[in-house]
Amino acid sequence: MNVGSWWVFVCGSGAILLGAVPPCRLCHPDKARGFAQTGMGRSISVPGTDISGAYYHRGSNRHYRVANGTLRRHQIDAQGREVNIEEKAIDLFLGSGNHAKTLVHRSSDGRLLELPLTWYASDKGGYWAMSPGYDRPDHLDFRREITAECVFCHSASPTPTPIDCSRCHGSTAAHLEKPGKGSILNPANLDPARQVEICLQCHLETASSGLTDSIRRINRDVFSFRPGEPLGGYKLYFDRAAPSPDMDINHAGYGFLQSPCYRKSEGRLTCTTCHNPHRRGVDHRASCRGCHHTTHAQEATDCVSCHMPRRRTRDAIHVVMTDHRVTRHPPLGDPLALRREPTERYSGPLVRFYPPGPASPEDALYLASAQVREDNNLIEGIEMLRRAIRTLKPRDSVWYWDLAEASRRGGDMAGAQRAYRDALSRGPDSAKILTGLADLLLRQDNSEEAEKLLRRAIKADPRFPAALNTLAIIRGSKGRIEEALRLLKASAQARKDLPATWINLGVAYEHAGDRQAAEESYREAIRLQPDSSEARRRLSALH
Repeated sequence: MNVGSWWVFVCGSGAILLGAVPPCRLCHPDKARGFAQTGMGRSISVPGTDISGAYYHRGSNRHYRVANGTLRRHQIDAQGREVNIEEKAIDLFLGSGNHAKTLVHRSSDGRLLELPLTWYASDKGGYWAMSPGYDRPDHLDFRREITAECVFCHSASPTPTPIDCSRCHGSTAAHLEKPGKGSILNPANLDPARQVEICLQCHLETASSGLTDSIRRINRDVFSFRPGEPLGGYKLYFDRAAPSPDMDINHAGYGFLQSPCYRKSEGRLTCTTCHNPHRRGVDHRASCRGCHHTTHAQEATDCVSCHMPRRRTRDAIHVVMTDHRVTRHPPLGDPLALRREPTERYSGPLVRFYPPGPASPEDALYLASAQVREDNNLIEGIEMLRRAIRTLKPRDSVWYWDLAEASRRGGDMAGAQRAYRDALSRGPDSAKILTGLADLLLRQDNSEEAEKLLRRAIKADPRFPAALNTLAIIRGSKGRIEEALRLLKASAQARKDLPATWINLGVAYEHAGDRQAAEESYREAIRLQPDSSEARRRLSALH
């Protein structure tokens, strides 16, 4: 028995609580009532059990049905029977419904999972289709975890709840204790740059996929940004060397910062020049006339259809949004034309996009890591990151981890091992780093040290699936099948929705002589991931 016979997995529902309407409405009823109707005020909601619908996705050959508060998926086999059935409760709607509402499930271990179906608004009342990123044969189906970074822009807190007054005004505690103008932040009193950044904290994204668009500062938690502080102290943003002509669903801030209106205003123009955050809707004509005094501007009845046209977005192909780049002429072609979901990745250097101004020495680490995290500029980025590390000697393990992973993908295994060890010296109890180094050593036939590292990883985090799987592979390859089964069962208990764990369980059961349990494990892997060629191959070989 050898390691090569195993399919290696490597690291690479409670109730949802929605907060009550804040007490702000007691003193500010009109503003609170108006804000509740905006997209921000409706950013998260709990769907009723009466929602229903069905959708067949031809690309992955899967049928979906929304009914009784759940989303159900199945396929049809050659005999016409429903197979590979999966069903999860719909715990949340993510999105206001102005453009879309995505179904969300909360797992028993507290993870938020994006479900593969989204409701899209339309002139005809709306329709169901695949969620953004899912309109492809190999989508993640019911296994796509929503990160804290994604939750941040839709929720007032880590516990999902609609955006509230604190997102723009900061903490309301002092104001509630002692109401008065001086006890809470009024964004209107900030300088224009800080005003804009209150909006940009959520509405700035250079790309939703295909490149590393931003990196949060090392010492900052996801929900640590405070209105009025410089956004660059919280996060750095990156872009292609030449800005993209496409428009993503969250490109309002990206387009606005590039617009001639903003640039020619020398920073005086803000989002609230046109948008009232306490009220839904925009009076575009009055906003434009406030700056443009030409005869054409004064006589025009509709500025936005030419200069800010609605366009179909690149990443959410069922959504149409307003282009905030404010171009002199409308774009060529049909901006609403149907399009396919993108699969391409940007290849080339990334540059700093925001904030403007001189970079600090440590910013070199962020820029270098941005090059390599999604392999946009891998070879040059590795050298950039090495130079920055040599110069700055950072204490945090994340930079060494990024260098290790990038070096490994670039084929420099010796360099990867050195970087992993450097990362480990700065994060000795990190299950992720321990498992990453162990996996590399295992592939270099150093299973003895790999096993020691994995046992340390499991001690640090007994529920870390990558460590449990990889140690099971080592023990199984040494004939310790019972121990391998115990580790894999622990992994399945920690995360029931990882197809790789079930595949490895099938392998272990085969070696234990339990063909029925092996078949059940492979079928569970296929149920979780119907397009798993590895699980289907092993199931076929079993027969």
